[in-house]
Amino acid sequence: MRNLDRDEINEMLTRRGIGVLAMVDEGQPYAIPMSFGYDAEEMMFPMQWGGGYQSRKNQAIDTNTNVCLTVYEQDNDEELVWRSAIITGELYEIPDDEMERAYASIAANAEFPSDTGVWGIPFEDVEFRMFGLSTKNCTGREFAAKYEGWD
Repeated sequence: MRNLDRDEINEMLTRRGIGVLAMVDEGQPYAIPMSFGYDAEEMMFPMQWGGGYQSRKNQAIDTNTNVCLTVYEQDNDEELVWRSAIITGELYEIPDDEMERAYASIAANAEFPSDTGVWGIPFEDVEFRMFGLSTKNCTGREFAAKYEGWD
């Protein structure tokens, strides 16, 4: 295992547009897949999410903005090599004057489901919110599933 440097973390976060966002909901961990944009220059993680009626993720964020975003990937050339980045911080609603840059970042590398029915309610009733992640800590690692000397 080795630690990734800032450039390697930035490259991975730019390649990957989806991770696992962990929140706290009524004192319990709550983790969901989350698509995100990434702006390496500002280390900005815009996330647009839709919520249904009384969405659990909206309720969780409205009571506690501390989150952890985990992003991981398997190397395309060496399938035994994996990388991950762990980002901790606080979610905040993106102000109007930063929306254009946030949407550009999302368009550049976020991944979205093709089915807009994922919220379980009519699309026109989905409440969309745009969040950013203010980063307190960001670390990355690379590791191999098989090490030299193993058979």
